[in-house]
Amino acid sequence: MSASTQRQPLAAVAIRQVEKSTGASRNAFEQAAALQALGYRVVILAERGRPALAERYGAQLVRLPRWPFKGAFRRFWFNRRVHAWCRRHQPDLLVSHGDVESNDVVYMHNCVHLASQRIHGQALPKHHEVAAIHDYVLKRGHFKRVAVNSQMMADDFKARYGIPQERIEVSYPGYDPEQFNPSRARIDRATMRGSLGVGEGQHLVGLVTSGNFKKRNVAAFIETAALIEQKLPGSCRFLVVGKDDAAPYQQRAKELGLEKSFIWRSTVADVERLYGALDIFALPAHIEEFGRVALEAMACATPVVLSAWVGASELIRDEFAELIVADESPEEWASRIEALLRSENRDILGARLADVATSYSHLKQYEKLKKSFRQLANL
Repeated sequence: MSASTQRQPLAAVAIRQVEKSTGASRNAFEQAAALQALGYRVVILAERGRPALAERYGAQLVRLPRWPFKGAFRRFWFNRRVHAWCRRHQPDLLVSHGDVESNDVVYMHNCVHLASQRIHGQALPKHHEVAAIHDYVLKRGHFKRVAVNSQMMADDFKARYGIPQERIEVSYPGYDPEQFNPSRARIDRATMRGSLGVGEGQHLVGLVTSGNFKKRNVAAFIETAALIEQKLPGSCRFLVVGKDDAAPYQQRAKELGLEKSFIWRSTVADVERLYGALDIFALPAHIEEFGRVALEAMACATPVVLSAWVGASELIRDEFAELIVADESPEEWASRIEALLRSENRDILGARLADVATSYSHLKQYEKLKKSFRQLANL
């Protein structure tokens, strides 16, 4: 994009939707704030969004016309509209969130091909809506840099698209330490556990997520719970949080005689209190490009057991390898969780994990983001 010394530099952030509290939306707003701090005037280009949210982060929201029909063309249409806007306004920097070609930087939030293989055991169909635009953007390689949520994503993009490591930046998402910290998470912990029906002396093991129970492998969590119940009869309750159709999973829990052992909740605002109520947070996901919930749980001093396919596991794999499970078998998961439940050092472990998490707070990641944008401007 063209640069100018006669005016305040302009940065455009292209993302299709910023109307919901998604990880991608939070990243876009954090980028807008960082760019503004570096002296840019920031415009967010989106099909859907709330102007007040953008203004809160010092950005202007520009709504672009949306193609009304589903399909791959809808994403290519957005790419065309963004570039039409850029031809008129000549931004100095274009930040893409995957659906738009950029000569500057592309932030990718998912590996749709790898996810399909991991979750469904098969390749995506031709002309898949998301895969088509991602393939177009990444194969053409016009960007200076691709930013990804984990080394797992970086490895997939290197192998799949031939992108060299020096053009890939691993940028771990951050968390809000004001909301997620041991003190706030454990305020009146006994009352929270009581409200969930956890009896005195019982353990609480939980899987907290935004939704998509198939991707997060709630099915395996239920099978694991059945094995833990055999090992520690009557000693545990199991919590599942998220927006999805829970009926088939509840039916499976009932078939295994666990109907009264499971607690089901939709997403809640004060999720940190749920983290604080847990004895162990488990995430046996088939794939999670990062998994901010795992980092949030750690920040609340809650011991975690994570699938090796969860990007956040990279933050602890060197020091806490015993908390990462490469094997998907419920037997292995039950063994790891049981060992933690029996451990006398669980509170010490939680405190150590909370200490690790502080290196990935929003503020720390915000400073890294500003440094990244400075470097990008000099490329």
